[in-house]
Order: sequence, then structure tokens, then C-alpha cells
Amino acid sequence: MTFDPRTAYLSDDEAARLYVRHPGLGRSYVDYCPTCNKAGTYIWRGVEQACDCELQLQLAKIYFAAGIGLTYQRLDWGDFQGADEVVAGVAKYIENHQSYISRGVGLFFTGPFGIGKSMLATLALKEFVKLGYRCYATTFAQTIEAFTSTWGRDGKANQEFFQDKFLYSEVLLLDDLGRELSGTTKLSESTFDTILRQRVSAGRPTFLTTNLTMSQLERGYGGAVLSLLREKSVVFEFTGEDFRPKANRRELDEIALGEVRPII
Repeated sequence: MTFDPRTAYLSDDEAARLYVRHPGLGRSYVDYCPTCNKAGTYIWRGVEQACDCELQLQLAKIYFAAGIGLTYQRLDWGDFQGADEVVAGVAKYIENHQSYISRGVGLFFTGPFGIGKSMLATLALKEFVKLGYRCYATTFAQTIEAFTSTWGRDGKANQEFFQDKFLYSEVLLLDDLGRELSGTTKLSESTFDTILRQRVSAGRPTFLTTNLTMSQLERGYGGAVLSLLREKSVVFEFTGEDFRPKANRRELDEIALGEVRPII
């Protein structure tokens, strides 16, 4: 696949939905830039950089449409502080993406809070966006909200959105699986079952992250779904310390130095 962000235009419906949430993205790059704010340059890693405003705006649109927020849009692989072997395993998956995608095999990240599961999953998803795949990232709590919105007054439009993003995306990232379980177990189980089974049946891979253990996942979603998930995933178990305090210090240092991260 060949991906050119400058010509990767959104559909009218997708653009309209995006511009409601992010009005600035509907403006021309001549008038608006999410990185340099039309200053023409920005400081990054101690060096003044010429800003490609058109590219920055187009990447922002594409990533936001794929559910990737601005913080992750600006992160790269060097920001991940976890185990090298995990990075190597994910890199191997990306390098051999055609084989994994064609078989509907996704990624499954487990481990405690703050050790980079969401970051690494999103960095991997960004690579698939840039490879030209139709991707979408969301939390599982947002998945429940999107699923139940199909029952309301705007049910038809919401159902089309749900199907397009959650069922038909070539690669779907469901982040933070299990946080929503308290008080909504049956709904969570049925929603997850619906999404995962349809995606597996259609051969569409899913990336998942969770802080829960396998036994907790089985109690929350059922053994059948968990078995299906294991069958269609490359599993990585994360260990290590919470590096969010270190990330906070890094960000504050960048702000103090007047540095701006580009969208990459």
C-alpha cells in the first residue's frame, strides 16, 4: 500500500463529524497549523525547524479521524521506555504486517498501569495508518457508549458510524479493556462478543490493551471470547515500573525550553 497524507482526504460525512469536535481542522493550512500556529517555524530538540503546515494539518485530520488523540500523534518510538524485546516483537509484527493482517491476527497487551501498553499499541496503529489501512482507536468504555447510542433517536446514523469504525475498520484498537466492567458486566460481555466475533469472522485484526489478568478477563467476558482472543492475537505481557512520572518531567522540561513536538 502507498500512503500519501497530503492526498488522503476524508469523506464528507467523516470530515463533518470531525470538524464539529475540532473546528480548527476545517480551516486551510494557509490559515491554521496545529504545530507552529502559523509562525512558520518551531523549536524541537534544540533546533529551529521549518514547519510543513500542510502536512501537519493533514496528519492531524487523518489521526483524529482514526481516533488517535493529539498527545499520541506527537509521540514516536523513542518515547517508549519499556522492554526492548516487546518493541522488537511489535516491530516484527509491523514488518510482516501483510501476513498477520491477512490472517486477522492482532496484538494483545496485558500488564499493570503506566508501563506503556496504550502508547505502544497506538504507535503500532499509527504505522498501520501510514501504511494505508483503515484504522480506528478507542477505549472499551467509549465502545460501550457508541454501541448503546445506536438505540436512541439518532440510532441509524450512530449505527452506521459504529459499524464503519468498530466492525469494518481494517485494524481496530480497543484500549483499556475491562475498566468499564463495574456494574455493566452483561452489556460489556455482549458488546465485546459482538465486536470480536464479527471481526474474527471477517478476518479483521484487533489490538487490545488491558490491566486485567487472564482470569479476570474470563470472569468479565466469558471463557469462549477469551479463547477466541488468544487464538487471534500475538500476546505481549508487559512488566516494569510506572514511567508516567518520568514522562511528565520530560514534558515539563520541553515546555520550559519552548519546544514543540511535531505530528509524526
